Amino acid sequence: MVYKSHKIWRDVLGVGAGWQSIPEEYNFDKHLKNLRRSHPRIPYTIEVECNSYWGNFEREFIAYSIGILDDVQMSINHSEEELEMFWSEVFNNTPMKFKAALEGYELLRDYLFETFQDVDDWEQLTFYQIDWKAYHREKRNVLRIQLAKPLDEYWESIIIPRMKAFFDKNIYEWMPEGTELIDIRLLDRKGNVVKEY
Repeated sequence: MVYKSHKIWRDVLGVGAGWQSIPEEYNFDKHLKNLRRSHPRIPYTIEVECNSYWGNFEREFIAYSIGILDDVQMSINHSEEELEMFWSEVFNNTPMKFKAALEGYELLRDYLFETFQDVDDWEQLTFYQIDWKAYHREKRNVLRIQLAKPLDEYWESIIIPRMKAFFDKNIYEWMPEGTELIDIRLLDRKGNVVKEY
């Protein structure tokens, strides 16, 4: 889960968010290969499909519907407006910083599942990604959110309606005109559909 991955990132490498601060003397490539080799397959995935290229608005969608981004994106202050919307509308509060959320935000701590992935030309820990295989081979625009376990009824009642509202209410003003949600599905590690939303 997210917390264990970040403990490796912070405790073993001794760094905070971002790839820039890794000590020169540390053999990061070797450590990264070892992490990948020992890392379990992703237990569950929420697959969100729409009719437009996700690269234009995936951070805003995640921030608005889930209330957290990965550590690197949070440190660069991406999608602040959408994060504010989530936390004020759902919890009547201000957004948590990522480090505090590792312990204090149940959704991040217990449900979201991070892996090392290529994001913006570098590798980082994140729990969401555009599915390039679906994009190039299947001509589908799919965003995947990695889960350690299926969302319970409480989190489903918050997150799934917000995912739909992001499209219905045109939350992100720069989203391409005519963008529509096609489907939201929960998949298991073998890609079988567990639930349709």
